[in-house]
Amino acid sequence: MPPTSTRHSPSDGGYMQQILLVEDSNMYGRLAKSRIEKAFDLPVYWCKTLAETEELLARARGNFSMALLDFNLPDAPHGEVIDKVVGEGITTFVFTADWTDEVRNLVWSKKVADYIQKEDPNSLDYLLAAMQQIPVNQHTLVLVVGEDAQFRTTVAELLYVRKFRVVTAQDGKTAQSILDTYREIQLVLVDFAVRDMDGCTLCTRIREKRKRETLAIIGFSTADDGKTGARFIKSGADDVIARGLLAVEEFYCRITRCLETIRLIAQIRQGAITDFLTGLYNRRHFFEAGGELLGRCRREGGNLACVMLDIDFFKKINDTYGHDVGDVVIKGLAKLLRDSAAPGDIVARIGGEEFCLLVPGLSGRELLLRLERLRGDIAATPMAPSAGAAPLHVTVSIGACLETGASLDAMLKTADECLYTAKNSGRNRVVS
Repeated sequence: MPPTSTRHSPSDGGYMQQILLVEDSNMYGRLAKSRIEKAFDLPVYWCKTLAETEELLARARGNFSMALLDFNLPDAPHGEVIDKVVGEGITTFVFTADWTDEVRNLVWSKKVADYIQKEDPNSLDYLLAAMQQIPVNQHTLVLVVGEDAQFRTTVAELLYVRKFRVVTAQDGKTAQSILDTYREIQLVLVDFAVRDMDGCTLCTRIREKRKRETLAIIGFSTADDGKTGARFIKSGADDVIARGLLAVEEFYCRITRCLETIRLIAQIRQGAITDFLTGLYNRRHFFEAGGELLGRCRREGGNLACVMLDIDFFKKINDTYGHDVGDVVIKGLAKLLRDSAAPGDIVARIGGEEFCLLVPGLSGRELLLRLERLRGDIAATPMAPSAGAAPLHVTVSIGACLETGASLDAMLKTADECLYTAKNSGRNRVVS
């Protein structure tokens, strides 16, 4: 079944535009303007009153993506500026010296993205971090699951304020179908009451396919039922929120923490599998992913070729121009290999100036034509400025094992032997 609802943040092609600052204090306004412009490299337009804000918005309608507002202004002492800015569809953050429950409840009722106490010395740091998440959120898809339509609407609206993309479902079967279709979903918010199963059961089924490293789950339990919260956690949820006690601030803090964990794990994993200089896969990941790809090709009867590529006379380049230029050459070649790769290829740097490619689905003739074209492109592309007037060009020798082998090691051995032959027969050539 299709999702029961979906909404996307505005300006999907590039969310960040201009930023509005409304603050009547010269000292705090200068500080906030400087910090925001430095963090975003975008212009910040500073107003000091509601009247100035209304005039600016009338002139620049649709050009602001975010706003940072003071709750108390000379001509708007009770947060009236918030209604004006939020009404323009601008993601709004508020700061104020007034921290009473009455003011906090009033601010949150206006659907702002966040609200910070002005006197806190860390408030600007917190606000900048929260503002920097908004462009990220527009690419983050969240699934909300619950039988109660009011629950789905309330939670979805809170997510829309922070510019998340949202899909909703009222039953577990639909939720699982959505997760299979939209693999980019990073967060699931699930109520205990789901139409065809309880939320804990749904958590268990989700975890059978999606691990914590790629998907976070937050369960919602009734406020007076502590047992449900424990069951959620044991069923695979990362966190639990009591529905009856839901506070907007707590809601945002919990989803932010869960998503930060997912992103940190992704960064750590990416660092572990990529080469630090080129950004290509490293030797370790090449063997792990390559072994899986070879197994799949052998099961399905598809062809897999293994290619080794080496820069000719690379030691001479380092000795003549220095290792910094050598690094530039390696990075330039890596970019060419990445740009020429087809979907499904694995491209890795496996040694100093050695690269390896695994190419599925091509015949031997098709691959040789592609490799000859690649060899020519590399020879014709300047890789780095040289000490003289002419740019520095390099050539490569290529060895290829064109047929699917019994093991990745055997294919690499064949490709390496072909590379050795290419080197000994004059370099700048392809041998298979």
